[in-house]
Amino acid sequence: MPTSDNIRLYERFLTALNTEDYAEIARVIGADFEDHHPGFDIKGLDSYLDALRGAHRTLGIRGELLETIESGDKVITRVRLTGTHQEPVLDIPPTGRKVEWTTTEIWRAEDGRLVERWAEDDLFGLRGQLSPDEENVAVVQKVSDAVNGRRYDDLDALFGPTFKDNNPAWDVQSLDELKGIIKAAHDALDFRVTLDALYAAAPDKVIMHITFHGKHIAPFFGMEASGKEVSWTSLEVYRLEDFKVVERWVQADTAGLMRQLDVPLP
Repeated sequence: MPTSDNIRLYERFLTALNTEDYAEIARVIGADFEDHHPGFDIKGLDSYLDALRGAHRTLGIRGELLETIESGDKVITRVRLTGTHQEPVLDIPPTGRKVEWTTTEIWRAEDGRLVERWAEDDLFGLRGQLSPDEENVAVVQKVSDAVNGRRYDDLDALFGPTFKDNNPAWDVQSLDELKGIIKAAHDALDFRVTLDALYAAAPDKVIMHITFHGKHIAPFFGMEASGKEVSWTSLEVYRLEDFKVVERWVQADTAGLMRQLDVPLP
């Protein structure tokens, strides 16, 4: 079937979009263009051009036409969009990540111009690609795995140089101090960590709930080794910058552990 004038009009637009040819876009888009897009409806050619410049600046957006259907004065398109996250998008700082999502659009043509559009983008999928949540969670998971494996030096790549630990049981100002405490606890309690829950709670925070299971095999809290089986829980919040842990808050059942070791409590 021969390509219609309206489809060719859209193809001109897509070529101009991919080459950032705003003069050509102005020739195919009507002056009173209306864009019906969830979250940011647009009226007028100038506003639309500003939106396209923003998409190029933030994501370096490019489109690949997957399918077109014509119906009267309308062209239905399915497009694959690709780009690179260069500036903040959806309140997410630039990550430099490559992204890809799809959009389904209806374009209405009139007098040789595209004058109206309705669009449904997979913005949820786009946000998932930009969000640091998944990678932050993976970093904290690696922290837990390194502690369980007693690979203390592996923690160096997972923590930032300004790390601070907020824990009522001790005052730790560096990763080296924390590694020393973890090693001492391993030597005395021979513990392993069971991960009960791990999830992102904010763009820069991850929450972890863990249960420790161990055996009292060396002096700890001033108490000689008893051979007792012990267990206790901890709720921890990790704050990350550039996918490294820079701060942690801990609320552990230290009193419960001390009670199991027969440490005198007030």
